[in-house]
Amino acid sequence: PSIRSGDSSFPTPTMSAKILAFSAVVATASAFAPGASFAPSIRSGASSVSMAMDKSAKAPVITVFDHRGCPRGPAEYKGKSAGNQNDEMLVKAQMVTIQGDASLAKSLLQQTLTLQLK
Repeated sequence: PSIRSGDSSFPTPTMSAKILAFSAVVATASAFAPGASFAPSIRSGASSVSMAMDKSAKAPVITVFDHRGCPRGPAEYKGKSAGNQNDEMLVKAQMVTIQGDASLAKSLLQQTLTLQLK
C-alpha cells in the first residue's frame, strides 16, 4: 500500500513526538505511583520500615534559572563550563525547611471544619 499525503491513519513526525513525550510522562508517573495492588501492611521486627510522617518540615524546592540574554550572567553554578547556551540555564533542587505560621494554620483548620459541618 502507498502512503498518501494527508492520510490520517499514519502519524506525522510531530504527532509521533507528542505521543513519545506523553508516553514518557505516563511512564514516569507510573514509576512513582503505587500500583492498584498496593496495600500498606503492618511491619514489625528488624525489617520494619517507618511509615511515620516526616516531622522535619523539609520539602523539595525546585528553582529554574534561565539567564539566556541576561547581562548579569549566571552566578549560581560553580561547575565546569560547557561553552554554550547551557551555561546560562540551571535547574536547582534542594531540601528546604518550610516555616509555617501556627496561628494561621489553626485558623484555616477551624474555618475548614466549620464549613464542613454546615
